[in-house]
This record gives sequence, C-alpha cells and structure tokens, in this order.
Amino acid sequence: MNCSETVELWDAYDCNANKLDGKLIRGEKIPDGMYHLVAEIIVRHKDGSFLAMQRDFSKKHYGGFWEISAGGAVKKGETALEGAVRELFEETGLVCKSLEKIYRICGKKYPCIYFGYICTVDCDKNRIKLQEGETVAYRWVKSEDIIRFLTDKNYVTIHAERVLPYIHSLVDKSGSNFDCLIGCTVNVKVDRPLGSVHPKHSDIVYKLNYGYIEGIIAPDGEEQDAYIVGVDTPLEEFTGKIIAIIHRKNDIENKWVVAPENKDFSKAEIERLIHFQEQYFDTEIIT
Repeated sequence: MNCSETVELWDAYDCNANKLDGKLIRGEKIPDGMYHLVAEIIVRHKDGSFLAMQRDFSKKHYGGFWEISAGGAVKKGETALEGAVRELFEETGLVCKSLEKIYRICGKKYPCIYFGYICTVDCDKNRIKLQEGETVAYRWVKSEDIIRFLTDKNYVTIHAERVLPYIHSLVDKSGSNFDCLIGCTVNVKVDRPLGSVHPKHSDIVYKLNYGYIEGIIAPDGEEQDAYIVGVDTPLEEFTGKIIAIIHRKNDIENKWVVAPENKDFSKAEIERLIHFQEQYFDTEIIT
C-alpha cells in the first residue's frame, strides 16, 4: 500500500482471530494481546510457475528483497479475504476472487495474524502492473526452482518461514527435501490433545498434543500431521516452528515436530517424547 497522510485504521483481534472492541491506528503502538490482520497472496500460473515481486528499495524493512506474494494490512471493516482481493489488484493488477486460504498464523515477532491465500491464474505473464512505492520488478519462477528461490539470501526470510511448508507440499511430491522445512512457522489444529486416547488403538495414550496443518496435503492424501513438543497442557490450536521431521521408512507419510519459538530439543529428547506412537515404525529423525 502507498504511504499517505490519511490515517489508516485496522480492526483489533486476539491471537485466534476473534475480533475485539476498539480500533488500531497504523503507526501507533499496538497494545499487548491485540493483533491486526495481514493478507498474503501467492499467485501461481496454470503452467506451474510462481509470481515473485521485488520490494521497493525505499521500504523500511527488506527493501530490494523478493517475495512470492502480494499483500498487506487488512483495513478496518474488511474481512481478510476482502483485503486479499484488494491488495492483489493494487500490487499486481490481477483480479481474482477465487482465493484458496492455505494458512492462518499468529505472528510472534510482529502483532499480526497472517492470512495466506493462493490464487491460480491464466493470464498474460507480461501484463503484471507494479505498484509505485511497493514493488519495482517482478519475475515468474519455475516450479522446479521455487524452493531454491525461497531459500536464497535475497528472499524475505520471515516470509519464507511462513510459505515454505505450503510450497513444499505443492512442488515436492516425494516429500524428500526436508532441510528447507526446519525453522518454518506453521499453525497446528489439535485433534488429539495431550492425554487423549488414539481413536483406533486404545492402548495408545497421547503424551503430546498431536494434530494437523490445514492446507498442507501429505503423501497419504490427508493433511500433514504434527507433534507439538514443549507444551504441557492440552491444546486446541498452536503456532510454532518446525524443529524436526520424523521420516517413517516403512510408511508413506512423515510426521513433523513443532515447538514454541526459541525452544530447542535434541534428537534424543524428541525420540523419547514421540516413542509412545513412533515405536511401531522404523523412523529417522531429521533436524
């Protein structure tokens, strides 16, 4: 969005994206426990390539760096989807209302709730319109090059941490490129909380919160499963960092291990924590 002298207002939300009373003003300190919405839209062409945008060099944060998304703050009175449609048009000239939500992540470094969408287009790839003050260049990145592009030193690191798991599930069907996932931020929906019993095997009691990541489809055709370590109470939802991949050598799917920010676990600690279920599989822990 272009800077202007008019005051930009945002709605206030809690970390679970529930709207709160009051309003937030761009540029002013956001009270603790309050967040504003940010829409991020990944554009993928029908040929499989991704639209990458270079940020204006004058921007305060990550000037000149690249992102594979349009996006920005959702204005007061807008839904996340309405903000995404508007931001996409403002920054690229593309009109796309059939956006698929792929993530919702409550930020830790900044008081933002990031709503990620993906949009598949069949447009003239030379007709992207840049927004003055926001972007200075664009390019289309081939599917086979996108992981390398996202992990390049000239890419916005904190954005890569959010989008890499979702891009990985789109382009690496073998699930073999694990290294790029470590350190990424994901939101886990907990359907088997700490202390619950396995729905099919009554002898398995969950010693960790366990759930799935919406929008990420694993090789078994279901949403990606994840263990949550470092939290000792039952949860319904959790945002954290991927710290390990549990590679099941005798199964079609792998499991991810997610932990709170700045909490580290050794392979031995992870192995002990997940033993209650992984003892039935031949596994390798990748960190």
